[in-house]
Amino acid sequence: MSPVLWLYVLAALLGLVMGSAVTALAWRVPRGVSWVHGRSECPACGHVLEARDLLPVLSWMTALGRCRHCGAEVAIRYPLTEIACAVWCVLVLRHLGLVPAMPFVALWGFLLVALTWIDLDYQLLPDALTLPGTLVGVAAAALTPSGLGNAMFGMLVGSGTLSLLAWGYLRVRKIEGMGGGDIKLAAMLGAVLGWKLVVLTFFLAALTGSLWGGWLILRKRGDGLTALPFGTLLCPAAMVAYLWGPGWIGLYVRFWRGG
Repeated sequence: MSPVLWLYVLAALLGLVMGSAVTALAWRVPRGVSWVHGRSECPACGHVLEARDLLPVLSWMTALGRCRHCGAEVAIRYPLTEIACAVWCVLVLRHLGLVPAMPFVALWGFLLVALTWIDLDYQLLPDALTLPGTLVGVAAAALTPSGLGNAMFGMLVGSGTLSLLAWGYLRVRKIEGMGGGDIKLAAMLGAVLGWKLVVLTFFLAALTGSLWGGWLILRKRGDGLTALPFGTLLCPAAMVAYLWGPGWIGLYVRFWRGG
């Protein structure tokens, strides 16, 4: 096996391990449980999990998606999260190469995966994740050619745009349509993406939200006022924009320039 292939294998393994940590973050942080201290346990029976229960993906598969101790079903989101983090780590390595910014960008994405699940479940974007995520993003930007200036402007455009939208929605509809957590998340996104990609992220999230809302309306499970967790839309959109957004923007510009 070539050294490059070994590097991708190691990145995938690291992503799997971090994916397991992400599932713990997504469960503990919104419940106010320390994610630094304490052993992982089954949410159903409280049994402390052993090493063989914590192997990414494999533990879920060998236990047939159930707790070995009480038989309670373990949601498929756990192995899917671990796989998603492994794929993200490999794609970031492919996108950047083995450079100093790579681990920071990877960690930024892992935090976004955790925030995706937390916002879906609780409509909450905890400062305990968004603020460190912003610092991680700034550190990544400091190690890239675009530098801190691009990061600062991206944070300003990201948080400023959502602040303006939240203010306008409140003035027109007389109800809050966006929380402070979304605005802090936008700053976290802008630190890594810069202003162009953060705008693309908003577009992708809004498009996905429109499709999601339309699907809920068709199934009579919502209406035009149904609130959707915007962070759950923003986080995956940001990861997609980071990986493929520059190419899409380039195609768009060339199209309008006629060549």
